[in-house]
Amino acid sequence: MMPNIEQPFRLNWASFGAGEGRGGDGSDYTIFVSDLASDVSDFMLQEIFRSHYPSVKGAKVVTNRTTGRSKGYDFVRFGDVNEQTRAMTEMNWMLCSTKAMRIGPATTKKTGGDQQYPTKASYQTT
Repeated sequence: MMPNIEQPFRLNWASFGAGEGRGGDGSDYTIFVSDLASDVSDFMLQEIFRSHYPSVKGAKVVTNRTTGRSKGYDFVRFGDVNEQTRAMTEMNWMLCSTKAMRIGPATTKKTGGDQQYPTKASYQTT
């Protein structure tokens, strides 16, 4: 907790955008995971995927900035495009905690319009 603030402080390392990962460590291939139970953490999801796909680099549950609660979706980063593609098929509708996950490619809204395009998201997890 931060002093004089009732809500817990959570540092958000996420920096979603097109391009290479921080530090030039190679390409990242990201999937979007939705319908997550509220108890699913970054670490839990990362380990579920890593047990099937060794190239998993990290997972980031998206949270409400005000409450710190999960919004029910996540992004999982892979170092291998083939594992990313397999995960979208093989892990779709798999149980994670108490709910089945829905999985698809990560997309970013294009500024100035409603079109979307695939992206390589980059972020660091601690």
